[in-house]
Amino acid sequence: MSEPESSLAPHEVSQIFAQMVMMQAQNALYLLGRIPDNSGRPIPPQLPEAKMLIDQLEALQIKTKGNLIPQEEKLVAKVLTEIRLAFVEASGGTPASMMPGHHSAAYGAGDPYAQMEEDPLPGDEADASEPPPFLARQEEPEAAPKPAPAKAPAPEPAAPKEPEKEKKYFKSYG
Repeated sequence: MSEPESSLAPHEVSQIFAQMVMMQAQNALYLLGRIPDNSGRPIPPQLPEAKMLIDQLEALQIKTKGNLIPQEEKLVAKVLTEIRLAFVEASGGTPASMMPGHHSAAYGAGDPYAQMEEDPLPGDEADASEPPPFLARQEEPEAAPKPAPAKAPAPEPAAPKEPEKEKKYFKSYG
């Protein structure tokens, strides 16, 4: 079966693919509270919805493996790494069953994208050394040092128990 003809040049297809991946990542980061809403306030994290978007990007990564140029593969891997980290930070101890990639063991062990180079996509004039603004980590305001917790008073010794002489309660079935 032949490939469908396209009126788009290969670099245009790469740009559209990159835009789609970045839109999906931006939506996930919004759902994780990392991107503010129209009023400028971040929304509370919506973990199940964010997990769905992350899972979709993981499925895209798996289904396109071997069909992407190296820069596209690196983009998908980098975006997934960033939004997985944002998910972990937003979840604050989410059970493993809710974590993105929980099913990833079925697709093979190890992370083939652990070490990546930064290569711009064809036709991309932007500086590839800096992440897109919505992927940049937001700086947490420096918090004042927490005071040491006060020591709890020592428990009082328990009163000596009196030996039970008789049962105080009886159970009757009839």
